[in-house]
Amino acid sequence: MRTALDLAGKAEGKTYPNPMVGAVIVKNGKIEGKGYHAKAGMPHAEVNAIKNAGKRCSGSEMFVTLEPCSTFGKTGPCTDAIIKSGIKKVYIAMKDPNLINHGKGVRCLKKAGILVEVGLYKKEAKDLNKKYVKYIVTGEPYLTIKLAQSIDGKISAADGTSKWISSASSRGYVKQIRGKYDAIMVGANTVRKDDPMLLSNGAARVARIVLDTRLSIDVRSNLVQTSGKSPVIICTTELADEKKIFKLKKNGIDVIILKSKSGRVPVKKALKKIAEKGFINIFVEGGGELIGSLIDESLVDEVMFFIAPILLGGSFSSIKGKGVSTIKRAVKLHGITVTSLSRDMLVTAYVKK
Repeated sequence: MRTALDLAGKAEGKTYPNPMVGAVIVKNGKIEGKGYHAKAGMPHAEVNAIKNAGKRCSGSEMFVTLEPCSTFGKTGPCTDAIIKSGIKKVYIAMKDPNLINHGKGVRCLKKAGILVEVGLYKKEAKDLNKKYVKYIVTGEPYLTIKLAQSIDGKISAADGTSKWISSASSRGYVKQIRGKYDAIMVGANTVRKDDPMLLSNGAARVARIVLDTRLSIDVRSNLVQTSGKSPVIICTTELADEKKIFKLKKNGIDVIILKSKSGRVPVKKALKKIAEKGFINIFVEGGGELIGSLIDESLVDEVMFFIAPILLGGSFSSIKGKGVSTIKRAVKLHGITVTSLSRDMLVTAYVKK
């Protein structure tokens, strides 16, 4: 199962909105076949492993990281392939959280006389597909926020200047990891202030998302002008100018209009709309306002803080929003790692739910 998990991880960032899955076929204590789901729309891990093992499948055991599918999609049911192969037992790390298949794959295999055991390395399998699990269970994308700040938690000097707080090494690292995500998200303030392109190294499929209440984005901005290189989605409200909406759509921009009670883009509704489009793994590079609102609504799953060895003082906090009412309600982090990147420190952690 450890080998199956390692195989599944090879496709990180390539299978969404599908999960990462690995499969290993064993006979008489020897691995006879391996496979993993390389990309959405391509053969599943179980089918690849069976093909790899060939006739040696008969009387063997399969170790697979997620419950085999029992329904028709872009590919046929994996349960059918397993049954036809002659495999006698299947070890499944975790059941599929998707109710379309949850438990059905197990029942199909058992009905065909195949022995099934569920739960081997369940925690590791769930962690591997934590983004997929969140999307399936809540209908919301998995959010990783990224901040570049001074050691005293500030994102700009008193005059508003912020280029560059982080080092060239840190910025280069961010460009590299953007390709692991479905989309990059920022707020309107970041677009107005920095006019970013938010392109990733060699990953044109990564979409750029902007939350912009009044559709203040300039049609001459880098994001709009580079919409042909990777998709641009703007979430706005009924306060947006209709002529501006038309202009942006003409430029190939996907504009999502949401009703707002607070005078701002309702972030939870926006994220659900974005997830419906198949973007379930989002890298947030917004400023303090956007990140603060995401934390206020308990929408953040993971954090990345690039901390520069400088002191700025002042009131430009890296995280704004309402904040917590008392220290007991502080957002708690776990799984913390600290890495040195040239002059900066990179602190990553998961948010306790």
